[in-house]
Amino acid sequence: MKYWIGAGGLALILTVAGCGTQDMATEQEPEETASEEETTESVEQTETEETEETEETEETTSGDSHGDEASTIDPYDYFMEDGSTAQFEGFGNEFAEFTLRTDYMEANHVATYENNGGTVVLKVFRLNDDSIELVKQEGEFYDEFNASFEELEALEVISTYLEFPIEEGQAIGDATVVETGASLETPYRDFDDVFVLEQEEEGSINRNYFVEGFGEVKREFRANADDPEEFWITSTLASIELGEKTK
Repeated sequence: MKYWIGAGGLALILTVAGCGTQDMATEQEPEETASEEETTESVEQTETEETEETEETEETTSGDSHGDEASTIDPYDYFMEDGSTAQFEGFGNEFAEFTLRTDYMEANHVATYENNGGTVVLKVFRLNDDSIELVKQEGEFYDEFNASFEELEALEVISTYLEFPIEEGQAIGDATVVETGASLETPYRDFDDVFVLEQEEEGSINRNYFVEGFGEVKREFRANADDPEEFWITSTLASIELGEKTK
């Protein structure tokens, strides 16, 4: 039996077929949208993880570096200000009283002039990242010490003055850090976080007291280290007169 399909019937079939195709396309769109949403969420999650890792890295590399004390130390903090003259009052000896003038030179060098009324002692120090070295010392020095960069660099090391970081029990040259975090009263002011260097030589004992931001603020000497009743010869910071800076 033959079936004839007219133009109207053909149009109806095509229309139905077209509707079916559209329905299939409509049903597939949610799957594509879901896939796109999953991709977007994956990218956002990756970016969030990368951001967190970056923040953690920055905190690790640029956070608080207090634990690394050596990186925060400025050797200039262990000298009086440039151009200043400090007065030390003395007891126990006529030469225990003195003035100390500080001069910042070129090439990370500092000169001090210690005048005790009997003589002037010049000392020149070289400042390194982790230490301070004595490179020149001369008594009866009544002039200004002037030296070029090359002349300062050519000075040979006499001894180590300080070595950082400062720790109790640490040996610095012939001296030992016997105390840190100490408190000290002086005519100038009271100090905290003081450290003490002690050196014994030929039965005598020397103690030097240092404070960050000032340097040496007191010194003590006793000729007989084994006699606790023997008096100390002391020099203690009493005043600071600021002068014109030369650096």
